[in-house]
Amino acid sequence: MSDRPDLHLFTPGPTGSTPEVIEATGRPMVPHYGERFLTVYNRCIDLFKVVFQTENDLFLIIGPGTAALDASLSSALPDGARVLVPGGGWFGRRMADMCRAHRADVDFVEFPLDEAIDPEVVRRRLETADVPYDAVAWVHHETSTGVLNPMEPVAKAAKEQGALTIVDAVASLGGVDLPVDAWGIDLCVSVTNKCLAAPPGISAVSVSSAAWEAIDSNPSSRSWYLDLRTWRSYREEWAGWHPFPSTVPSNIIEAATASIEQILEEGLDVRIRRTAEAATAVRSGLSRLGFEMFTPDDVASPVTTAAYAHPELSVADMQRFLMDRSIFISGGLADLAGRIFRIGHMGRSIERGEVELLLGAIEDALRDAGISVSDGSSLESIWV
Repeated sequence: MSDRPDLHLFTPGPTGSTPEVIEATGRPMVPHYGERFLTVYNRCIDLFKVVFQTENDLFLIIGPGTAALDASLSSALPDGARVLVPGGGWFGRRMADMCRAHRADVDFVEFPLDEAIDPEVVRRRLETADVPYDAVAWVHHETSTGVLNPMEPVAKAAKEQGALTIVDAVASLGGVDLPVDAWGIDLCVSVTNKCLAAPPGISAVSVSSAAWEAIDSNPSSRSWYLDLRTWRSYREEWAGWHPFPSTVPSNIIEAATASIEQILEEGLDVRIRRTAEAATAVRSGLSRLGFEMFTPDDVASPVTTAAYAHPELSVADMQRFLMDRSIFISGGLADLAGRIFRIGHMGRSIERGEVELLLGAIEDALRDAGISVSDGSSLESIWV
């Protein structure tokens, strides 16, 4: 019996999982090869395709989302590739840094932290370029700011100019609609431990036919393990026994399979709606308590709420108060450290009881700091 108390994770990852998913991680280990395990492995891939809404190839890369992004960039971008990276926030800048690490010629178009990417700015940049861009790479949900960036119009502008589309959907898949094929996303990356509410350790990447053309014509080679050609060759040559180039964490794949099955049984559209409802409730409750939202409603992601610190209670003090009650939220990153806090709406944190627990605890934190708050005032009319 564990002496660890129940943890209430309101961070933008990792997330709280259901008992069935947690149980899957503790089962006796099975070999990561052979017919028995491959039934689960192939099932997991099929389930990911449903959530990605894709018929493209899909690979489960062992490692965090960064590994699958590295694999995408390393495989598709030759040395000197021209890459347009629009975005704002910590992860948008990180995408530009990752492209540079793969020897790309990066044009980073930075937007204000509380604004989404403007597709028309992207379109004009693509249309007026003296030298065509090889790819456009951007972050769907910028968790450092709670901004949800547009996908379809940016992808359309890129495809009209013949550019590859590379998307970091690490923190959006399963929390918002993401029809990869319909929107023309060539390389799309996500993970198990955000909106899919499973343990970390697995990243997924969908690969379109246009992406394969770019990969197969890429003369550069910067990796063996993180080269998608390596993963494809193992899938083709070792399909019935070991269709991946390394050991894979069998229990994590079982847990991810169980979690995605639960989501699809509920209905992906229902899960997405409940995520949005939880975000709306939290934003409403925080506003009632005197918090100012960092991200305007029209660009706010339903997966992460970002709010300014209360004028009379620092982020660090509020985090400490909540942690004493086994409730975890996140602070700001980089220039926003100490200025904002972030609440994730992923996994079990979207449950009504969890939302009300969080808001009640924040009320207590304010009262503990000497701020007058009526009991239950954050919960009035927050559910639509």
